[in-house]
Amino acid sequence: MLGRHDREIGELLRFAAGMVPPEVQSEDVLDHLDHEEWELVLDLLGEFDGHTWQTPRYWALLAEAALQMGVDEAWFQWRCVESIQGVLRVELVLGRDAEPLQARGERPTWDVTGKHQRLAALWIESKPVLGPGERATARLRPFVPPAWAHLIRGDVITLQGRSPGTATIIERVPPRP
Repeated sequence: MLGRHDREIGELLRFAAGMVPPEVQSEDVLDHLDHEEWELVLDLLGEFDGHTWQTPRYWALLAEAALQMGVDEAWFQWRCVESIQGVLRVELVLGRDAEPLQARGERPTWDVTGKHQRLAALWIESKPVLGPGERATARLRPFVPPAWAHLIRGDVITLQGRSPGTATIIERVPPRP
């Protein structure tokens, strides 16, 4: 017999699964939902590709389910904001004299034009810490997105501060209209 809490988690995940377009949907998700494998369902729903159908509500449902399950909801909250203001992914390379850079929680300064410095939150995708001279794919969440609107794939921006480096834009999805 399911507890009330489990039913609510299941409902949140079913609502989110119902938002996935049929061409993207996986039978695995529905099967795991039926077997009440909540963490697996959460992982699967969080990994679907595509930016056009993933609404803020979709990501908010996943964030709430994660919170109710006692799982870190930060990734789903990050994606919720991206679904509103757009996606900016970079290939980041730290300088050899840089201090190690944490994968999450950093809000470094970036030179985005050669003369204008801007802040953006940073999420390094593949490792918990990026060391001096290392390379990783990262996501940026600009504090003032319109100031970054001119950037396109292939542009290079400079990371400033105690962990200097460079980042090449590899993906840019504009904000929702």
